[in-house]
Amino acid sequence: MVRFCAIATVTGLAAAASAQDFTISASAPATVNAGDTFTVEFWGSVTGTEWVQGTSAMSGFGIDAIGSGSVASVSSANVASYLAVGVLTGTVNGASVEGIVAGQIANVFNLNPGINMDNPMFLFSLEVTAGGLGSITYIGGNPNPNGGLSFYPDSTDGGSISAGVDAGTTMNFTGATTQVIPAPASTLALIGLGGLVSRRRR
Repeated sequence: MVRFCAIATVTGLAAAASAQDFTISASAPATVNAGDTFTVEFWGSVTGTEWVQGTSAMSGFGIDAIGSGSVASVSSANVASYLAVGVLTGTVNGASVEGIVAGQIANVFNLNPGINMDNPMFLFSLEVTAGGLGSITYIGGNPNPNGGLSFYPDSTDGGSISAGVDAGTTMNFTGATTQVIPAPASTLALIGLGGLVSRRRR
């Protein structure tokens, strides 16, 4: 019995050591003026023992960009040029863009010598136009059944590990919120109106 417990403990440690944590993060300006068009970027990163800096590379992603708040309009995705395989720029649905997919081939037989090995890696951006005052939030979600984000442990091999598909993987999403503030001319007009009202009260 003691022997079985010891083996189970060692197995558990091995599983924990090979765990891979995937994150897709949104990045956006802290503030914009009402009516402004601004860029929201999405980045992918992975941490874990299978990722080896200088050897590993992201292989692809598949997510929705979920938007909420004071969005007047949003573009389909502008996918990074190095993620040129199976590109789907997504379908705009209200403030969200659904079904964004792209990847890069491994450098097997030197087929992709310029493979991007960044971690974190820029995935895509959206052009968002702010509506009225309030806030706008974007976050990734609804990962593709084939994996929300994946990577090649060895970029010259071609075998990949995918978040949500392979055992020991986790998929996390971090959002970005932008406050929509009055445009400077509007602010001055409001200040002037406030001054006019205070004079009339006197």
